[in-house]
Amino acid sequence: TARGRVENNIINNHIMSYDYHQYVQSIQRHRHKEHTSHIRGAVDRMTVATPPDLDPLQHSVEGFASLSKHCPMTPLLWMQYAHDTEMLMMGLYLAESSSNESNPELSKNQEKSQARKSALESSTGILEMALSEFPGCALLHLYYLENLAENFYQIQLI
Repeated sequence: TARGRVENNIINNHIMSYDYHQYVQSIQRHRHKEHTSHIRGAVDRMTVATPPDLDPLQHSVEGFASLSKHCPMTPLLWMQYAHDTEMLMMGLYLAESSSNESNPELSKNQEKSQARKSALESSTGILEMALSEFPGCALLHLYYLENLAENFYQIQLI
């Protein structure tokens, strides 16, 4: 009946006080912008390793944080959230260490390893939250284990 549809719309609008698709599209736009600027920078400098554009990454991570507060995210969104957080943390750490006269005893490779280790710890924490939400997702477990193995590898380098 018409009354039932109106009541369902009111209930649905009350429960979903956010637009899931808008959040996801916004996140994807920021991820695409960072990826595009990263590729453009690599082509312009003819190098493979260019620092990430931190602004789109920051917006992406903020979008993921907001989305995760409102609703359960899919395992793929959790993995993207972990990856973007890792890239953002590493970029921030490297930007901070390059702007300050860091410890002269640390080589550039050691600084990068330390930055990567710190970033991987943040990423691992996000993946642990994802696993508590999706304990049966094999792909998420695999991504978590790869992340954890990389973290242990980075510890050995420091």
